Amino acid sequence: MDKNKIDLRVLEAAHRAWVALASARERRCRYLRYTYGDQWSDVTRDRFGNLTTEGELFADGGRPPVTNNLIRRMVKAVVGRYRMDSSAERADEDDGLGRWRRFNALEELDARSFEEFLISGMAIHHVWAARRPAGSGIWVDAVSPDRFFISGTSDFRGTDTEMVGQLLDMSFSEVAMRFGRCDGRRVARLRELYGSLPSAPDSVMVASSPEGCGGGFFHAPGGRCRVVEVWTLECRARLKCHDMQTATLWVGPAGAEADVLRENRRRRRDGRQPIAMRRDVDVVWHCRMFAPDGTVLDEYDSPLAGGSHPFAVKLYPLVDGDVHSLVEDVIDQQRHVNRLLSVMDRMLSSAAKGVLLFPEGCKFPDYTWEEVARRWADPGGVIPYRAPRAGEAEPHQVVTPMADLGVHQLLQTQIAMFEDVSGVSRSFMGKAGSGNVGAERYSMEVENASVAVGDLMKTFSHFTGVRDALMLRWLRSCPELGVEPLNSN
Repeated sequence: MDKNKIDLRVLEAAHRAWVALASARERRCRYLRYTYGDQWSDVTRDRFGNLTTEGELFADGGRPPVTNNLIRRMVKAVVGRYRMDSSAERADEDDGLGRWRRFNALEELDARSFEEFLISGMAIHHVWAARRPAGSGIWVDAVSPDRFFISGTSDFRGTDTEMVGQLLDMSFSEVAMRFGRCDGRRVARLRELYGSLPSAPDSVMVASSPEGCGGGFFHAPGGRCRVVEVWTLECRARLKCHDMQTATLWVGPAGAEADVLRENRRRRRDGRQPIAMRRDVDVVWHCRMFAPDGTVLDEYDSPLAGGSHPFAVKLYPLVDGDVHSLVEDVIDQQRHVNRLLSVMDRMLSSAAKGVLLFPEGCKFPDYTWEEVARRWADPGGVIPYRAPRAGEAEPHQVVTPMADLGVHQLLQTQIAMFEDVSGVSRSFMGKAGSGNVGAERYSMEVENASVAVGDLMKTFSHFTGVRDALMLRWLRSCPELGVEPLNSN
């Protein structure tokens, strides 16, 4: 098959993989809104059937909705606990990666990735050896799930993955540096290619594909160039040769068979031992860098020892190929808390609070109503009034008793359920217990509270272990990286 057709099919498959994750991106967008305070933007219908947001629908009653962000408090508590535990663990580590952890500020990067993991259930790092303005060495980059795609996988270890990649937005200067190869004519072609893309139709774009909240697959923001990095698992015919004359074992491309056969004929004429040869098939990860129109900017096999792709990926819990985050579990409780608080706020705003009922016949003619109101509000104020006629009431103040119909109890129940569902209890967040709880019992409560989120922390620790293994593979593949990182500063 024509190589251009193969490349185009790879790009089409990458686009289908990205579209398949549209629902996960939309859920992540919603979870981000809830985590950072925008909790009334879910779309609903009013009584006339028109689409509106829950916040606008509630505000039609005259009072803005109330938000009490319990999700953000929960996320900060779990991230804080993770940082405490991971700092203690890494203090005892001696795996040769200490300099690269400092070089990449991995303690901070892991904390932010763990926060993403709690919100979306996805943690993705890209590990690569590169020369950048900030320094040269092994770089670890956090990849946003909005820019990531992976082929349908159901194995939580990722062993059935056959395609993985990310969307990159670069300046043209970076595109020219990475793919121009110091060739003026090639740089000119790149400039022509990206200069024509905004007005050119996408040859493989699916017109009605859901884009999610992270933008499109083929188009970058204004002033940037979209590059699609696609890694595919491919089979390659190999030639395994054993030269007993020089005691060497080497693997070459299948096209080298004719050269080996010629060498063996010369050796037989000279009475020397021929090279033992065997055909085999290897599985390798191959990278293609695509422009949005399908042009291959660069391609190469994985340079890593063992031939792995450069992504560390953890999808949690990956049940039937889907992810379900911690934030997802508490969305409903957060919504009920907000609604109950808004109901209480509306009840308080509509209740009578010290309203003065002053009959008109009781007011002196020399007093204005403003004077009556001012004296009523003054501490120790005196308001003379006429005796009421028969059948008339005296001036009196009305205060509505706040019988909340059990709203306060419902609110406390929802907050307690929030802690039960999330597993992040008061003791886990470091709040003091009652005065009659001893230190030993309190420590036990904290330890027991950590059990509920222990699976999350252990899963993320497995993810960082996979990432560290990729860094070690780079050290084995590039021995020159064993020296200190070259910092531009």
